[in-house]
Parts: sequence; C-alpha cells; structure tokens
Amino acid sequence: MAANRRVETLTRHLTSMALVDVEAAPQLALPADFDPRELYEFLCRDNLELRDRIMEFLKDDLYQPNYYLSLMEFRELTLQRLQKFVAQKFFSSKDYITDPLRFQAGLECLALADYSLSIKAGVHFTLCGGTIAKLGTAKHHEQYLPRLDTLDLPGCFGMTELGHGSNVMGIETTATYDNQAGEFVIHTPSDTASKFWIGGAAQHGKVCTVFAQLTVNGKWEGPHVFVVRIRNDAGGPIPGVRIKDNGPKMGLNGVDNGQIWFDHVRVSRDALLDAFASVAPDGTYSSPIKSVAQRFGTMVGGLTTGRMLIAQAAVDAGKIGVAIAIAYACKRPQFGDTLIMDYLTHQRRLLPALATTYAMHLSMLRLKAIFVQKRPEDAKTIHVMSSGLKAGATWSRGETLQACRECCGGQGFLAANKIGAMKTDMDVDVTFEGDNTVLMQQVAKALLDAAVRSPSAPSAPSVSVPALTSLARIQELLAYREESLTAELAIAMARAMKAASSQGKQAAAAAANAAFEDNLDTVVALGWANVDRTAFQIFTEEVAAAPSATRPTLGALALLYGLTRIERNLAFYLAAGVLNGQHAAALRLRVNEVCRQLVSDGGKPALRLCAGFGIPDHLLQAPIAFDWTQIGSDGHQM
Repeated sequence: MAANRRVETLTRHLTSMALVDVEAAPQLALPADFDPRELYEFLCRDNLELRDRIMEFLKDDLYQPNYYLSLMEFRELTLQRLQKFVAQKFFSSKDYITDPLRFQAGLECLALADYSLSIKAGVHFTLCGGTIAKLGTAKHHEQYLPRLDTLDLPGCFGMTELGHGSNVMGIETTATYDNQAGEFVIHTPSDTASKFWIGGAAQHGKVCTVFAQLTVNGKWEGPHVFVVRIRNDAGGPIPGVRIKDNGPKMGLNGVDNGQIWFDHVRVSRDALLDAFASVAPDGTYSSPIKSVAQRFGTMVGGLTTGRMLIAQAAVDAGKIGVAIAIAYACKRPQFGDTLIMDYLTHQRRLLPALATTYAMHLSMLRLKAIFVQKRPEDAKTIHVMSSGLKAGATWSRGETLQACRECCGGQGFLAANKIGAMKTDMDVDVTFEGDNTVLMQQVAKALLDAAVRSPSAPSAPSVSVPALTSLARIQELLAYREESLTAELAIAMARAMKAASSQGKQAAAAAANAAFEDNLDTVVALGWANVDRTAFQIFTEEVAAAPSATRPTLGALALLYGLTRIERNLAFYLAAGVLNGQHAAALRLRVNEVCRQLVSDGGKPALRLCAGFGIPDHLLQAPIAFDWTQIGSDGHQM
C-alpha cells in the first residue's frame, strides 16, 4: 500500500514537472532541517526578550482558559488578568509614542492567551491611552498616563455611535464651548448619538476619550477629542452620564461593552486634547491645520496602531489554528493507518491557510518597519497597507480558523481545543476598527487618485504554460490583475467626470463618485488585488533574506501562496484571456504537488513551519495538538 502511494506520488510529480519550468520555480525537495527558534527570531524581529518574558509570565494559572464561566464571571476574570499583567510593568502608555514596537509587542502577546484580555487591554492602552498620548499635550500626559499605566483609571474610547459606525465625520455628539464658564458642554442630542459598543464602559471604565463635534462662538470646527470622566474613583457614574450594558454578545464576552449618553456634561477647557487644536479662555479657536477635513484625518490617525494590532492578532490566531490543526492531522489516523494529513483534500485546506498566515505576517513586519520610521512621505503607504492588511488578515483569519475547525472534525468544535472558541471570539474583527469592506474601498481610492487623471489599460502579459508557476510570472500576473482593475475603475470614473464636466467641477466630482459607488464590487476586488500583489512580493523578498536552512521550505510556501491567489481568481484571468484551460490544469497540478511536498516525511516541513511561530505549549493549549486521545482538562467524565 505504501509502495503504491509512492508510485502514485512520483507519477503525479513527473506529470506536473512536464508542465512547469523547473529552473524558474523553487526546488521543491525539502531535505534541510532547521532550528524552529532560528525561524521564530527571523519572524519576530523586535523585542524578543520582552516577548519571551511575557509568554513565560502567561504560564500563570490565572491565564489558563475556563469555559464554564458566566458572563459576569468572565468579565471579572478578564479584569483580574489585566490588573495582574499591568502590575508587571512590561510597557508604558508613553511607549505608544516613544517605542511603538515595544508597545505593540506587549499587547500582541496577550492575544495569544485570550482575545477578550487582548481587546480590553487594547481599548485601555491603545485607543484611550494612545489617543491621549498622541493628541494630548504635557498636561494630559502628566494627569492621565501614569494612572492609565497602573489601571487606577480604566479607560475607554468613545468614537462609535449607535447611528454612526464608519461615518465618524457624521457623529452627532456635540461639544460646545461656554465662554463665560470656560468649559465645554458635552451632549448627546439623540439616541442615535449615544456612544455604542464602547469597550470597558459597561462596568469598569472611569475615563473616556470622547469624539464630539466642536462648536466655538457659533462656528463648527469638526470632530475633536475630549477626556471625559464617566465614573468617579469609587466607580459611580458622573452626574449627567448615563450608561447601559450592551449585554451578552456572540463572543468576546470578557469585554464589558456599553452605551453612553451625556446630558450637558461640563468639562474643563483642558479636557480638549489640544496638540493640534486649542481653544483660548476667551473662546479663540486656533489650529495649525486649517482644513476641517485635514484636522479630522489627524484626529483619527491614531486608529492606525489599533488596526495594526487587530491585523497582527488575526495573523497570530491563524498561527494557533494551523499549528493545532496540522499537528492533529499528522497524528490522527482515519480508515486504517492513513493519517488525515495524507489526504489531498486535507492538505488543500490547511496548507494554503498556513501559506496565507505566513504571507500576512511577513507583510505586517514590512508595515511595522515603515511605520516606526515616521517619515511624512510614508503616510499614504502606511494608510493603504494598514487598511488593506487589517481587512486581508482578518478575513483570512476567518477562513483559516473555519478550515482548521472543519479539518479537526468534532474535536475542532470542542472549546478546550481552542479553535472554535477563538473563532467565535474573533469574528468581530472583520467589522471593528474599520469595517473590512470600507477599508478595502480606502485602499482602492488611494490607488485611483492618480489613475483617474490619466487612465490606461495595462498590456496583458504573455505567460507560457511551462513558465506559469515561476515566482516572476506569478508576480506579473498578480500585478496585472491589480493594474487591470485599477484601469477599469479609473476609466469608468474618468468617463463620468468628462460627461458632467460642462456642469462644473463639483458636478464632475459627484459624477466620478457615483461611478465609484456603482462599481463597489470591483472596488473591493481591487483592494484584494493590491493586498495579494504586495503580500506575495514581500513574501518572496523575505524568503531571500531568511536564514539559509529555512529558504527551501519557505520558498515552497511562498510558491503555494502565489499559486493559490492566482487559482482563487482564475475566472478573472480566463475572462481576460491571459490564461487558458491548459494553464488552469497546470496550476492545479502544481498546487497539489507543493502541498504534498510540504507534508512529506510525516509532515515535517509543515510541522517545522508551525514550530517556527514560537508559540509555547501553554499558549497553544489544545489537547489535540499533543495527545488527541486524551480528554481535555476541562472535560467532565460521567
């Protein structure tokens, strides 16, 4: 039986090799072993010692999962976990500005333990503390950041309203300056203006960074941010503040989300975070940023760090999911002595997920490297990459965890095996910190800015069947899809503008916007095309820079990622006439062959790649990743 399987594998290997350019593609023999720690350090890049200390700290029994808790018990446990973590002083709120990679590293580690803990900490430190650090001045830093660092002053973030999620510019909460009193009056004029889904508000939050429409001397100045106490030190609500618990959710129930109303709540003039806009005692408004739209961009600029953390948490969840599912699949027999990882259908679900997880992680490393340089000329790149990767990573996380859940069968449904529980908790990541569909529109808009002025269709690449699966040809095909979709949208918008140009610039702009909205399906496809192209390019560049022993295996994984992105969008390439049926057949065979190579020798290449994630056993947690025959520690025996 084993001999027959080897003959079949060799036959498939020779057949596929006849269809591809062997010299152009990476060698698929993966004989070299490598030290997973070496790969982990390559994938980590920053704050290695800090990450190791935090992961060692998370061995504490307090951070072990407990799936039998009630809603209120889970919230209380999450608070206790955060309090104990904060007491270790692994990082400071000031690191948001002074050492952003250290700040992010600390929060990233928490996501490996529990997503509720990660989000509660993220709301407190990133959204509340980070906003104060970035938009505030010395007086705010001195008054609030030390108390945030000790959790003496639990913080929340009041941006989203019941009637306004993605449309932050349209929020209804008002902040009116009272010249005589020298105070701002924060008010909720309607229920749709109530702050909604505010993490930490329902029970524990005492201070909130509130986004409100500022009016000074009767003039509207756009959304600004104010630090507002919502509870006193004893935990009671501040007069004029009404809070309602949002109640149980689909997941993430360790976070106490709430709804907040402000009834003419007065705050001091210093409550305005005034690094970029200030109001003098006499009511004189001043800002170095003259445009309301540009000021608004500055006010919401702090969301970039949050999106990066959400994207990285999604990538790390993918790591946990594939590490568990692949470990299980390489041990679990089915129908005799055949391991479930021996089945091509299993490989086809788990290995592209592994490749995508690597691609997203390496892209995040590139984004972080650009982000910390803080060069003004990189602002657009950071916006496009953070938007695209937040959407791409979280959507991919959803697919990956679902595939892992299914590939583990009923065991994947068991909470103790982590995948299912993690999938439920994290489902919200595709719509918070920026709805993914809207973020992909942001990516497309950035690409279209220049293209609309001089739209032109790209030349179709000529790709022979043998050369189809070389890394260079894959990169060319991915770039062609992005360029084609950009041109398609740009031409449609340019035509609309030209048709309306006789009615003036405003009418022409409105016509272009209407054309954009008439093609939103293509707009989202363009966002994905950009993510696919850049992620594959970064992946191949990173393979070249990786430790030499890891390159054959990483190269095969990069190839698999590129092939499956082409395969996923095969309809586009066939419709464009760039690929044909022979290409499609060669593509399928090559994907299958790379999958088989990655699980050769008992699955060692794939298992080594998973070990390279550096996730310690106490955070991997799932019993099936170790001994699938043993009941989970949370299981009750009758």
